[in-house]
Amino acid sequence: MHPNPQGLGNERAEAVRRCLDVLSCTPSGLVTDIDGTISVMAPTPGEAVVTEEARETLRRLSERLAFVGVVTGRSASVGESLVGVPGLVYVGNHGTERRHNDTTWMHPEAVASAATLGHALRGIYERASALGVGDGLVVEDKGLSGSIHYRLAPRPEQARAVLVELANEAAAQAGLLVTEGRLVVELRPRLRVNKGTALIDLVREHSLRGVVFLGDDLTDVDAFRAVRELRDAGEITGVRVGVLAPETQPEVLAETDVTVHGVQACVELLHEVAEGLPTSR
Repeated sequence: MHPNPQGLGNERAEAVRRCLDVLSCTPSGLVTDIDGTISVMAPTPGEAVVTEEARETLRRLSERLAFVGVVTGRSASVGESLVGVPGLVYVGNHGTERRHNDTTWMHPEAVASAATLGHALRGIYERASALGVGDGLVVEDKGLSGSIHYRLAPRPEQARAVLVELANEAAAQAGLLVTEGRLVVELRPRLRVNKGTALIDLVREHSLRGVVFLGDDLTDVDAFRAVRELRDAGEITGVRVGVLAPETQPEVLAETDVTVHGVQACVELLHEVAEGLPTSR
């Protein structure tokens, strides 16, 4: 599934070249996921860290590009706190909310379903615990979406099977949507909103002609596909950068143009891209 480690230098060099080609179009922008992309996957969501190296690189990119944004499954406020770079656009909860310069927007239908979603999330955890698979589960209620992480479960595959079944039952009753990521089952409002629709909105709002998107997980596939669709329609030039890990799914690889192996390689890629861009745009 993954590139030969001996080829990682060439792999990143090709990714840098493709990114710089795309970002030579003006105006251009870069959009990134957080967890597994610029932050190493942590045992629990609260333990995740975005390094100062990654922050500084995003700061430099924001000075050189027309637009830099973050699109994450976390809440927009948590994403903003994690990344900590002022002036970026932070899109949270898979596109249902946005933070920019201390202003917050939330999708009204997502807000309306928040209480139902929280109730469903708690019910799934309680039923999973009653079925003997509650150990190691971490529930993350993000207001407009929710996640149950099973990374720490003693038997992850068993936990996943139970959680997916329970989540599908709860979603059918409550009118919600079930998605999966790396060792996580998620509940969302049943809306035609995701990281892909969010990326399309950002591209059109900022009239971007060149777009780089970086992601690592199944929930990033919507954004990868959005870049491809915009590119195929002639609206942008774009490149999709996949950040690989042992848990990378085939669906992710199928929608990437170039890849780097791991978060540190991704941060180094961003640093090299920032170095290769003109200082004023």
